[in-house]
Amino acid sequence: MSKMQLNIYIPKEKGHILASLEKVAEATGRPKNEIVLEALELYLPKASRKSPGTFSLGRIKTTSRRDVYERRLNA
Repeated sequence: MSKMQLNIYIPKEKGHILASLEKVAEATGRPKNEIVLEALELYLPKASRKSPGTFSLGRIKTTSRRDVYERRLNA
C-alpha cells in the first residue's frame, strides 16, 4: 500500500488541540495519524454537503385585517 504524507502546522493558540490528540493517542494506544484520519473521515462528508445558506426576503409589509376588507370592498 502506498502512503501519502500531509504536514499540519498548528498555531500556538490551537495547541490545546494537539495536547488533546496526544492524550487520546496515549490513552487508546492508537497512532495520532489514525485518530486524525478517522476524524477527517467523519467530518468531511458532512462539510461537503451544500448548505442552503441564508437569504433575505427583504422588507415585509404587514397587512391588517382592516386593509384586506377595505381592498375587497373597493374592488
